[in-house]
Amino acid sequence: MVESGKEFIMENVLSLRKKMTQRQLDDEMEKIGEFLQSNGATQAGPIVTVTFSIDTQNEEPVLDMEILVPMDKELELSGDYVFKPLFKVTNAVYARHKGNPTDLQKTYNEMLLFIQENALQQITVGYNVLINEPMPGLTLDDMIIDVYIGINPNIL
Repeated sequence: MVESGKEFIMENVLSLRKKMTQRQLDDEMEKIGEFLQSNGATQAGPIVTVTFSIDTQNEEPVLDMEILVPMDKELELSGDYVFKPLFKVTNAVYARHKGNPTDLQKTYNEMLLFIQENALQQITVGYNVLINEPMPGLTLDDMIIDVYIGINPNIL
């Protein structure tokens, strides 16, 4: 079920945006976990992923992605990591996806139809909030992903 007028807020966020394959994405997620651990920080909420575009190189999809990880404290970040003291999406259309991420496009299609039918103006890409990360004993079919798409609050 698609809802509107939602918001999503995180504080002390580590951000990594780069172009990467699925394998590189998995490696980066592992590196972020190691980075937090070596700096005495812990993840303080669900990981958020954003896909800005998808290209193909050597017949393999390359994703222009951002990974956002809320932390329990402020950290000085450098290199590819950027610190965002506050991350906030307001006035968003929201839907919860339950099940395999390969079916996530169906959820997006429902949201985009809702936006179109209600004459709303999309102003952000979709933010995927990983409510439960894959763990031993859970399959991809057990995943829950909340999706937020920012909407222009102006009525034109």
